[in-house]
Amino acid sequence: MTTINIVFTHPFAKTPKYTFGEQVAIKSNCNSKKWATGQITGLRLDYDSVNTWNYTVVFDYPQGFCEEFTEEDLAAVDELVCSQLLFK
Repeated sequence: MTTINIVFTHPFAKTPKYTFGEQVAIKSNCNSKKWATGQITGLRLDYDSVNTWNYTVVFDYPQGFCEEFTEEDLAAVDELVCSQLLFK
């Protein structure tokens, strides 16, 4: 398998919180146990703000539906599992 390294070189951009292939949960107003999950398949730096990353997420649905989210809309699946264990 070939490893591809992608480097973002903007001098003021912060490192993205999530990376390609990472499993995330999409935050919503319902109980966190019901949040949809998916995998990061793309990311881009917002044109208007150097430190706003937008993530393309393919949902874990058979249809493979995808949508773009900001960092505030997402939670790492590991964080989601840990918070569910703490509040049981």
